[in-house]
Amino acid sequence: MLSRFAPPLAPWTRCTTCNGTLREAPKESVHEMLRVGTQRTYDAFAQCTDCGQAYWQGAHHERLAAIVDEAVREFGVRSPSQRP
Repeated sequence: MLSRFAPPLAPWTRCTTCNGTLREAPKESVHEMLRVGTQRTYDAFAQCTDCGQAYWQGAHHERLAAIVDEAVREFGVRSPSQRP
C-alpha cells in the first residue's frame, strides 16, 4: 500500500480514532481519562485536538515503533507534495 499509494508518512501525529491532529498534553489535562496504573507509570502524553483521545507510549509502543521505523526506512518520510 505504501509504495502504490505513497501516502505522506508523519508517524505519531494523527489520532487513530478520528484522524485529528495530536498535540503534547500535560498529564494533568488527561488525568481523568487514565486508569490508575497508567497514571502511575507514564508521564508523557499526547491528546487529539478534535476528539480528545489521550495517547501515551505504552507497553505496545516498542513493537509499533519498530513497524513505523521500518516503513520510514523503506519509503522515507514524505509530505503530500512529494507524492510520485
